[in-house]
Amino acid sequence: MKTFKHSGIGLAVISALLPYAAQAAESTDVGNITVEGQSLGGGMMVQEETPKARSTLTKEAMDKQPSAGNAIDKLQFTPGLNVNSTDSSGLSGFDYTMRGLKSDQIGMSIDGIPMNDSGNYEVYANQVGDEENIEQIFVTQGSSEADGPHIGSSGGNIGLVTRRPAKDFGGFVKQILGSNNLSKTFARLETGEVNGFSNWISYSHTEAKKWRGEGRLYSNKFEMNSLFEAENGNSSNLIVKYNRQENNNYNTLSKAQFDQGGRDQDYPTTPQYNSRGQLTSYYKLNRNPFETLNLSFTQNLQLRDDLTLTVQPYYYWGNGGSFTGQSASTLSSTSDRAGQYDLSNLSSDTYYRPSWTETWRPGVTTKLKWDINEQHSMDVGYWYERTRQSQTQPFIAIKGDGNPADVWGGSGGGGQVRDANGKIVQGRDQYTVTPAQKVWVQDTWYVTPDWTLIGGLAYQHVERQGKNRGSLSSAPENRSTRYHEFLPNFSASYRINPENQVFYNLSRNMRTPPNYVLYNVGDSVNTKPELSWNHELGWRFQREDMLLSATLFYLRYTDRQVSTTNPDGDYEFLNVGKVENTGLELEWSGQLPHHFNYYTSYTYTDSEQQDDVTNRGGLLQTRGKQIPNAPKNLFNMTLGYDDGRYYSSVSGKYVGSFYGDMTNDEEIGGRTVFDLAAGVYLPVDKVMVKSAVLRFGINNLFDKEYLTSARTTVFNAAAYNGVDAATPYYNVGEERTFSVSLEATF
Repeated sequence: MKTFKHSGIGLAVISALLPYAAQAAESTDVGNITVEGQSLGGGMMVQEETPKARSTLTKEAMDKQPSAGNAIDKLQFTPGLNVNSTDSSGLSGFDYTMRGLKSDQIGMSIDGIPMNDSGNYEVYANQVGDEENIEQIFVTQGSSEADGPHIGSSGGNIGLVTRRPAKDFGGFVKQILGSNNLSKTFARLETGEVNGFSNWISYSHTEAKKWRGEGRLYSNKFEMNSLFEAENGNSSNLIVKYNRQENNNYNTLSKAQFDQGGRDQDYPTTPQYNSRGQLTSYYKLNRNPFETLNLSFTQNLQLRDDLTLTVQPYYYWGNGGSFTGQSASTLSSTSDRAGQYDLSNLSSDTYYRPSWTETWRPGVTTKLKWDINEQHSMDVGYWYERTRQSQTQPFIAIKGDGNPADVWGGSGGGGQVRDANGKIVQGRDQYTVTPAQKVWVQDTWYVTPDWTLIGGLAYQHVERQGKNRGSLSSAPENRSTRYHEFLPNFSASYRINPENQVFYNLSRNMRTPPNYVLYNVGDSVNTKPELSWNHELGWRFQREDMLLSATLFYLRYTDRQVSTTNPDGDYEFLNVGKVENTGLELEWSGQLPHHFNYYTSYTYTDSEQQDDVTNRGGLLQTRGKQIPNAPKNLFNMTLGYDDGRYYSSVSGKYVGSFYGDMTNDEEIGGRTVFDLAAGVYLPVDKVMVKSAVLRFGINNLFDKEYLTSARTTVFNAAAYNGVDAATPYYNVGEERTFSVSLEATF
């Protein structure tokens, strides 16, 4: 790791490995990418044929956006999506909503591997890998694919596609420098094709300072892709991705804190103590170490000319945790609830207490595609996965300088506190096994050259098996539950003429309750799954120089799931009824004279709660109110220029106001933020260097100060019927930042 820590050394080493790059061809095979026609608006929109709402972001568009970022950051202008990043490094995290649904209600996969956390369905930046190795991102705003390996998706799906190996030997290097000491070094080596085998391997190191407060961000990534293609059409593809990070967290702010003290507030840079001498808050304690490994091995077997079998086993492993705290209550005394522990031997009552998770997630997807005749194509498949997840909260000693004795939660070799009997003290100790399976069949019927009908049916079955091993606040207990549902889908498309297409799509989705229903108080274990019906009616107009799409959508889901605490402070899970999301998505892109291009999208979403809610014994008037964190209006516009030598673009994004609570008492105003990007394709000899590009970008051009989204939403921000007000906390928009990058393909 240390060898590549300094960016210049890393580039020099990789460049030295490429003396034979002159033999590489000038084009690179990117594999079976589903772009039907040319991309417009700088690659931000492509021709689509599928009979459902779908948007595709190309490699060209990702490259032209400023900052290091990650693949999800690049979706900020996609219709239906409201993506917010903690900073421009791509390491600190992001959050997003789509058609009023949160990220933990939306499926996300990379090369067919599910990336949502198996317990709570959240998605984290450390899971998505290097953006430089992603060839394409597609978004189906209304529904997952029939074969989507998701148990927590009420709505749409985001899919990332890794670039395939090139046919010729070569390489790619990139260096990014930016504000707040941002530095990213990336290098990829292509072996070329030999006897049907082709491979690439890449390494990156990224680091930066936090843009507010103290602390740093570090990440090292190793990735590889190995492909074998036989002459008979069979192929095998192994993809491996590993990431290890050590980050300091950002603090969230309440609206009152932001209004009074501005955006620069963060965790204190000197230790804060209460009257009892307990350390209550310090930036060195708010850490997020994590490492992940995921791999997939996809085998495509051409059994007959009309019959193809795909078998994809995969494996995901994650290990790490995070500590964030607003006050001393998160660094509580170990003597408040001793539970099963004898704490008489402890000399301190203040510790570093990360929420630690280790996940083992093997699975396999098997699909059979049968082209019955010219009119019918049948898909049959089966998906199975068995996830094991250990979730603990260890107590780690704090050293004299305020750092944890082991930032890796005890897994780094020590630091965990033991009681008088030698037991490791845990704030929680839960072990969950989640077997999940899905079987589906889908028929595509080409009724005429212009009419296409698709109908399918899936059956999904999920179990939650939980073992509470006992902690400070709970006794050992085992619980289990299961969920199963039939999930039909239907879509139809009609091509009116070569330029116009209309479509209708209907799908049913299920979101299995998160794993913590097994451990919360009350009747949480019997919480019903979230079920949704998704309707879409759309129109596409597609010409060589212009693309336009419009989609009306209606989503109704029942048994919405919300986690909260009861008056005793214990976690419980509530069913808060029905929600209806209705709206409109528009997307328009095209070419203009003199090498100019444009892209614009607009989304209107009305996410209305259909029921009042009872919380802590009081009735809250939530019926007819907007879902928290769901702006009604999103508008994006980009004007670009590209003459083959120089490119530039200016982008504006408007996000309407949103609420931090279910009763809509605390509103955060809308904002408009502009970004600027430019680049030049440098002249190269085409012998040693095939291409080189110098890029420059500015995020938040006019240095707008704003709150991006609610990190924690609440039931009510004002008191009602004896129910005390609660405080939502928000993520903070980053200051103006600059970045410059130099990249070369050999």
